[in-house]
Amino acid sequence: MTRVVRDLLILAGVAVGSTVILWITTGMKVVYQNFDGPYYTAVAKCFYNKDCLGKSFDFPLKLEYYPAHFPLYPTFIKLMEPLGLIRAGLIINILATVAAAIVIYEVTKRNLWIAMTWLFFWPRMWVVRSIASPETLFILFVVLSLYLFEKKSYWMSALAGSAAVLTKSPGVLLFAVYALMFARKPDSKIWPVLLIPITLLGLFYFFKVQTGDFFAYFHSGDNIHLQYLPFKVFDSGQPWVGTFWLEDVLWIYLIGAIGVIKTMRKNQVWGYFGVVFYATILFVSHRDIARYSLPLVPVVLIGLSEIFERREVRWAMALLVVPMFFYSVNFLLHNQLSIADWAPFL
Repeated sequence: MTRVVRDLLILAGVAVGSTVILWITTGMKVVYQNFDGPYYTAVAKCFYNKDCLGKSFDFPLKLEYYPAHFPLYPTFIKLMEPLGLIRAGLIINILATVAAAIVIYEVTKRNLWIAMTWLFFWPRMWVVRSIASPETLFILFVVLSLYLFEKKSYWMSALAGSAAVLTKSPGVLLFAVYALMFARKPDSKIWPVLLIPITLLGLFYFFKVQTGDFFAYFHSGDNIHLQYLPFKVFDSGQPWVGTFWLEDVLWIYLIGAIGVIKTMRKNQVWGYFGVVFYATILFVSHRDIARYSLPLVPVVLIGLSEIFERREVRWAMALLVVPMFFYSVNFLLHNQLSIADWAPFL
């Protein structure tokens, strides 16, 4: 067995094994009910059809809310419907987690420790990769697009970027990154990345066909948390903040900034993405900055790789897995959506 094969088996084993441990601890009912998995399952079943959504699900939501959940993840769920919709969501997330870890392994020059650190380093990571959630699928397409762009495989990078856009709206930031790269060093060969904003326009047209509203995403309610001024997260009166206990946000800002600066000195493709995404995070007004900042974590790991490889840091990270586990269990137990009728999810 080669070292690379061994490393990949270890990555897959750690990703799947740590997820199963959470499942056993909390029980699958808790896992299935965690936000926003049931909403993506509803989209997978009805694909934004209001009659279907209204008849099949009793969530206390306006039917206009569902276009806030982009369609690629629900499409994958639908393709695996024979397994049960909510179960399919979990399986896709696990596969995406393993695939993203492998890409990060390649990006970091086959550094197994850094790739495994990605699975745990940001406390929310263990949670989102263990439930029905599009976050790891989105991160997979983002890191794949950046990796392929760096390799000058522009068409494949554009396709991965388009997949990111169809998974979550911040995927369009990849186009901003590539436009900045072009402005810095013009290269006509990168034109395929125009597919990324074209895909977003195509998605909006799809929403028009399904809902009758080209701008359905923007009319889906209070779910776009970008503000005109930065640091509005520290206004506890904001509807999705509601607290003044926000010291953790400052730590995220600090670690993110250090990681991005260090990455800019190592790799400009990843550095530019870090700058664009980090700047966007500063304008997000939401208590859950930890989740919003997850796509930034690979950049931080690249920038701070020398620190994470130190023996004392490895020991500290290993010891921190224990409180991370209790954090994840506690979060899963309190992040549940009440579901009375399970039939539409199976």
